[in-house]
Amino acid sequence: MYDVTVVILNLNGRPFLHDCLASLQQSTVPVEVVVADNGSTDNSVAYLREHFPRVRVVELGKNWGFADGYNRALAAVDNPWVVMLNNDATLAPNWVERLLAVAAREPRAAILGGKLLFSGRGDGTLMQSAGAKFTDSGAAFEIGMGIPDRGQYDRPALVASIPGAALLIKRKVFLELGGFDAAYFAYLEDVDLCWRAWLAGYEVHFTPEAVAFHRYGQSGGGRTSPFRIKWMERNRLANMFKHLEPASLARALVISALYDAYRILEFIAQGHLAGLCALATGNLAFWKDLRLILAERARIQRGRRISDRQLREMGLLVPALTAFREYRRLNQLELSQES
Repeated sequence: MYDVTVVILNLNGRPFLHDCLASLQQSTVPVEVVVADNGSTDNSVAYLREHFPRVRVVELGKNWGFADGYNRALAAVDNPWVVMLNNDATLAPNWVERLLAVAAREPRAAILGGKLLFSGRGDGTLMQSAGAKFTDSGAAFEIGMGIPDRGQYDRPALVASIPGAALLIKRKVFLELGGFDAAYFAYLEDVDLCWRAWLAGYEVHFTPEAVAFHRYGQSGGGRTSPFRIKWMERNRLANMFKHLEPASLARALVISALYDAYRILEFIAQGHLAGLCALATGNLAFWKDLRLILAERARIQRGRRISDRQLREMGLLVPALTAFREYRRLNQLELSQES
């Protein structure tokens, strides 16, 4: 009998599956392992059945995206805790054990994660995430991204969000929140879920002793991918409208317009025509879904248990200038790695 199910959403990720699943075989607590296949065409399912016969395979039939793919996968799971794990990520043996220990002593902890380090870069200490912070623009930025881990992230903390690459969630809360918003398809669906959890009165915890490794960008695309730009734009706007209180939203609309204007100028300077088209497509997708987003906003705001002011005081919702500085830093970091 298991308390934890690890669900790996897979789409043509056969090259990564061995390392991912092998890491779970070293877990210090027993876990059920489920691979939900999003319509792979690379023989992933046949590979799993031949080499990992104890892994339960759920064939979803087609690519439902990250958000609805996990919604459908979790419908086949009944254990009280669920790990969502990217196929290009691996867990340290005690990752699950460490997080369950925190959950046992923190009754409001519904979503938990630990240090997420870049796999295959440098000496293995380069941070991807020590949790994340919400921004007024509706996005989030990962704490410590691209910075060597020298012990500065060794304190447990409440964080706004945990990246969906390696996340532990109480299944009951996932269902209570309505799961992922299927309209997000990809990107920021983890931020949306964590934001809804905070507004509903739950907590999101960062536990540094739980360490995972991630081949960042291997399963999706880089920061300048048109696919990423489109869905990040659509989904950050949805987050703004769904989660911010009226006064915060009014300020955020001005911030959002300035942010988009900056990005338009940036893409023009770079000659990134595909980026401009993706930004426009993302905006159009948001406006197309506005009626449904506003209905979601009404439902979320009726049930909110914490104010934007409280989130700001806790350091979970940060000012626009802080977010913009981080955006610039990450762009410069990416350019320096390419040169």
